[in-house]
Amino acid sequence: MKKKIKLLIKGIACLLLFVFFIGLVSFLNSSTNSSEKEGMDWEPEKKTYAEGWEMVAENNAFALYFEPSLMQLSLEDKREGTKWMSNPENAQNDPIAFGQNKTAVRSLLTITYVDDQSSYFTINSFAACVQEGTYTYEYADDGVYVNLQFAKQGFEIPCFFGIKEDRFVARVLSEQIVQHGSLLVAEISLLPYFGAGSLEDTGYMFVPDGCGALIYYNNQKQGYQSYLQRVYGSNLALNVQSNLKVAKDATMPVFGIKKNDAALLAVITKGEYQAEIKAEVAKKTTSNNIVYSNIVYIQGENNTLLSGSDKEESTVMLSPQHNQFPYYEVSYYPLKKDAGYSEMAVCYREYLVQEKGMKEKDADQKLMNLTFLGGIDVRKTLLGVPYHTIAALTKFSELSNIAKELQQNAGSSFQICMYGLEKGGIKSKIPTSLSYESALGGKSGYRKMEEALKVAGVPFYPIYDPITIKKSGNGYRAIHGVRNVSRSASIQYDYLLTTGAKDSGSARYLISPKYEEKIINSLLKSAEKRNVDALGFASLANHIYSDFRRESISANETGAYWEEALKIAADSLDKLLLEGAYAYAFPYADGITDVPVFSSQYDIEDETVPFYQMVMGGTAALYSEPLNESGNIREMFLHCVEYGVSPSFLLMAAAPDTLQETDYQKFYSIAWSDWKEEIEEMLGELSTLDNVCGQALVQHRKVSDGVYESTYQDGTVIYVNYQKESIRIGDTLVPAMGFMREGEVK
Repeated sequence: MKKKIKLLIKGIACLLLFVFFIGLVSFLNSSTNSSEKEGMDWEPEKKTYAEGWEMVAENNAFALYFEPSLMQLSLEDKREGTKWMSNPENAQNDPIAFGQNKTAVRSLLTITYVDDQSSYFTINSFAACVQEGTYTYEYADDGVYVNLQFAKQGFEIPCFFGIKEDRFVARVLSEQIVQHGSLLVAEISLLPYFGAGSLEDTGYMFVPDGCGALIYYNNQKQGYQSYLQRVYGSNLALNVQSNLKVAKDATMPVFGIKKNDAALLAVITKGEYQAEIKAEVAKKTTSNNIVYSNIVYIQGENNTLLSGSDKEESTVMLSPQHNQFPYYEVSYYPLKKDAGYSEMAVCYREYLVQEKGMKEKDADQKLMNLTFLGGIDVRKTLLGVPYHTIAALTKFSELSNIAKELQQNAGSSFQICMYGLEKGGIKSKIPTSLSYESALGGKSGYRKMEEALKVAGVPFYPIYDPITIKKSGNGYRAIHGVRNVSRSASIQYDYLLTTGAKDSGSARYLISPKYEEKIINSLLKSAEKRNVDALGFASLANHIYSDFRRESISANETGAYWEEALKIAADSLDKLLLEGAYAYAFPYADGITDVPVFSSQYDIEDETVPFYQMVMGGTAALYSEPLNESGNIREMFLHCVEYGVSPSFLLMAAAPDTLQETDYQKFYSIAWSDWKEEIEEMLGELSTLDNVCGQALVQHRKVSDGVYESTYQDGTVIYVNYQKESIRIGDTLVPAMGFMREGEVK
């Protein structure tokens, strides 16, 4: 009897568990709909609009049309007789699009939103608004305001589309977004199908990957991952567990379309610090080749809870919603017929001059840049007691002698930079004044070197990093660094190339942006006191991040802090050299080091192009990343020649084995003694280009596979040949793996 009772109890328990499971599944399946409606008492009025295109704005260059029943746009370029559509014609008949893509291809926006469980969902404006009749519009003098009402999700997203004298503008009015329920807008893709190229069209999409890259229409690479890059690189405040990725960043907030004989350049003119650029080739999800931008308001961060225990768990934490800026704006500049990426670069350069205050000046560019490392911290022992001290990789006196010797052997067309010259060497405190490490020769040794280089006519730039906290001091320590999404300190690491794991010895912090103006002003005051009129900055021109404290600072706000700091520095100094500058720093740079001469070469990409160089060449002196850290020095050297960039080397005066058993073994091949002869030979080879060094690169084209033509401002044409055999172009014989001026014979 007892046995039967036990069986009965077990049966009832199983039944209850089954009922509970069914209820749980039902709850989870309905959670999205429930969360969409939770806390909402808002129900937009459904409307029906008449079919037909209506002109909403016109000027001398453009006419803008709007189709209310479809909520689509058409831009007529009256100058060139071309038409740009917000969506492909006959998109409803796309033979490849399936499911949500059927409606996405007819949409002005695609929305990504999150619930309170950190789950992401996607919806598009055609399915959620047009088909439901939940949107309104109002014409203005120069365009149309559209209020998109996502009823099920509880969003109202206002947009504006209009024309100016030279462009078409599209805006998401970020601060006016209304969220009625518990769901939050995380991302918005703006006009994802504007100017889409079909299966029948020819052309390419330009993306700002590294120095620039082209993705050809219909390149049959739909099996590869689509292009996606955050403008100016990933948000560095976010926690990263491991990183095996070695890629360039998107250095500029631009993208371009070359469609048959028409072309345009799109510039993200507001909100670019939180933007992404995406591109997809036809047959991936639809019949279209598309490139567009995406504004990010909320980011997810992966965190590990109870790390190392048997209860270790990974979780995604969401950042605050950063939409506290008036609007996100993309400006589309239609170009003349038959324009290409060269003309896109000219357009962007003009934008920087006219709207960002970039000055058109002659670049004082040398044939080569030599960057020397000064002091490093090393561990030593005394009577068995460990201690830290500074070891000199390059003393000031050694640098003077190297410069003198190189000048005697190869001429004076080079410049010198130096990292780690301040007290503490490379791992110094935040620099609030100029200081000089005693192990390198101290203040007196620096002054002697400075004078010797000035007499020799060799430009010299001391390099300081005003945003990285490597050591406490000068009033700044870890507590002044930014916080990640979990509000713990955001620690920065280098990552091991072999495993992608963090290199614990490289730990450092990034200063909260609100302190930067004070740091820069203090440093510049010290420079003025010491009559130093040329400085270089590391990190400030290529590090973008948020600060996720309770009173958070968005990436857009950080960008504003950085621009103000750079402006102060540019106004104070005669010469400002910036390491690896991204576009927000372009207006302030007299010289730029670590200029990319490659793209990431993602599988979806087809060509690397010198867009960066065509924008900045002739205005700022351009110097490459170190050739001696490249896997193929000759190829990188030829890229420098092709793109009008002077090559760089990273060096030290110390013996090659100095770095053994230190934290700096990654600099495995930087001894001056190993590179002296090659540098002298390279300067000799480059001397034939002395008159075009620093000129603007105005045209660039591919002649044939592995052969390229670069045209400079004075009309000089340089051919570069990457092939293993020489090639004749007209009267010019270009040697294998070499270069030659047009018409020149050797």
